[in-house]
Amino acid sequence: MALTRKMFLNTLPRALDTDNYTVNGDVVTLNNGGQVFEITFIEKANFKLGGFSIPRADVTLKLTGYKDDVAEVAIKRFERYFHRGGG
Repeated sequence: MALTRKMFLNTLPRALDTDNYTVNGDVVTLNNGGQVFEITFIEKANFKLGGFSIPRADVTLKLTGYKDDVAEVAIKRFERYFHRGGG
């Protein structure tokens, strides 16, 4: 993903539709009645092209205890809030 840790943490409450999650280092965990949504955010070196510097991060989602259709909705919401322009 092309974002900084600050951008990630600022957007996260809207992406998860709650601020009732914990942050422990690089891992964000949302526990919701037996469902666990775990997000690992690893910041990487910026990509530089000419005068541009683009932030980069590896983001991994792990959903446990979700039914398939509910997991799909949760992931789509997350993706919608972190979608950036450019194709």
